[in-house]
Amino acid sequence: MAMLVVDKASGLGLNQKINERQKALSKIHEKMGTGKRINRAQDDASGLAVAKLLESMSRGYKANAINIGDAMSALNIGEGATQGISDMLNRMYELSVQASSDTLNSDNRKALNMEFQQLKQEIDRQTKSTQFNTQDLLSGQSALSDGTGKFQVGPNAGGPNQIDVAKSDLRPEALGIMNMDILSREGAAAAMNGISQARETVIETRVNFGVQYNRLEHAYNNNENMNINTTAALQLVESLDFAQAAMDKAREDILNQSALLAQRNFQDVSRNSMLALLGN
Repeated sequence: MAMLVVDKASGLGLNQKINERQKALSKIHEKMGTGKRINRAQDDASGLAVAKLLESMSRGYKANAINIGDAMSALNIGEGATQGISDMLNRMYELSVQASSDTLNSDNRKALNMEFQQLKQEIDRQTKSTQFNTQDLLSGQSALSDGTGKFQVGPNAGGPNQIDVAKSDLRPEALGIMNMDILSREGAAAAMNGISQARETVIETRVNFGVQYNRLEHAYNNNENMNINTTAALQLVESLDFAQAAMDKAREDILNQSALLAQRNFQDVSRNSMLALLGN
């Protein structure tokens, strides 16, 4: 009877070992299937915490890349529109110079003024219709043009992760050309002075678009560098060493096969012991 109790206890211990080997093999198969060393907290609790932090940062950098790309697109649209406005102001200046000469009569000046007013209206229209994502870029009436806007370029909240959007208001009233006409020599002379100042404002706005675009390019490059290195760090933390995993699998396969063989041998010995006790 004592031998039967020993055999039963030994059998249970052997079954436990077999279960342990099979669980170990199952974990190795899971890791090799996902390619990750850490699939759940029990694999490496501290490693999982680090991996999730790095993953969150990487996702933030990817979102930043979209934000910066959108900002650069908006600035390109705004800068392109300022070129057109600058060209129209140059033409208005030419018309003003022509109208300032008394070689022209009132009918001549009236004809010149008609083109002058049409150009002014087109400047007004373009400043109110040049948009990115339904937001005005040149009217001073939205976050992208009133000087209060921010471009989010970093993974965290706060000033170091944002770039201020420069004010850009090129409406005729903001340029000081709203009430201009060139119907008289005096009016033409005043228009020449006013348009010269307006062109300086347009040039300043265009320069702002350019320097902000250049800054965003540097921000984009830095963001990509941080994302690449953060992703590399994440892979080091959670990626599986397949060579080591293959060695672990081979070891567990051998141990599992040995345990199964031992179980079969144990069953044969136990059966023989039982037959011996029964006198067979």
